[in-house]
Amino acid sequence: MQNRQLLTLAQVATLLGRCPETVRKDLTRNPLAVPPRVVIPGTRLLRWREVDVEVWLAGHIVDNASVREA
Repeated sequence: MQNRQLLTLAQVATLLGRCPETVRKDLTRNPLAVPPRVVIPGTRLLRWREVDVEVWLAGHIVDNASVREA
């Protein structure tokens, strides 16, 4: 198994340019606004796999040309 980095709430918030509390709230009120997270059985820790966050961010890149057309 590859060495996969788990990110904390603070780290994900920094990558998204949001405050940690906003990311925490979005998990329930707007789950599509945050990357998919890892559920660690028996804990309430909020963790994300670095690779999942990178893929999620890549899927949300907006082409400037398409924004101008809209």
